[in-house]
Amino acid sequence: MKKNRKLFGVFNIVDIILILLVIVAGIIGFKLFIGGGQEDVSATKTYTYVVQGREVLDETVGAPVVGEKVFNSSTAAYLGAVKEVTSEPYTEVIFSKETGAYQKLPVEGYSDMLLTIEGNGTETEKDITVEGTTVKVGMELNVKGKGYAFKGIIVEVRDGE
Repeated sequence: MKKNRKLFGVFNIVDIILILLVIVAGIIGFKLFIGGGQEDVSATKTYTYVVQGREVLDETVGAPVVGEKVFNSSTAAYLGAVKEVTSEPYTEVIFSKETGAYQKLPVEGYSDMLLTIEGNGTETEKDITVEGTTVKVGMELNVKGKGYAFKGIIVEVRDGE
């Protein structure tokens, strides 16, 4: 006569050990991947970042007003307020037949624009987030405000000044 080695009538000891191992592995995995993703967030402070718009119309350069709100034209997210606007003539390198050399000449009606935006944000180990938008040098940003819009690149990010 064969002895039945099952506990509780359904599971044997090996089954119970395997079930406990799976439960423990699940709890550890959950804590590592889900619960461990919390980052230390420092206090909110003011950040300033500069967006460079290349080859924008001269009318666009004159449109931003210091203190006005700026938005992302793709997502309509608030980016901050205009702190400063600077520009310089847009130039292209063109071959001159008269001199036989390349020259850097300004293009009429276009400028390179630097728009400084200020907003409240937080900083983590990985990112700086200003007004809910992650800002990083080299990131492309679609900027719009009252009477203007352009595509630019973030060229500088600073702590509040």
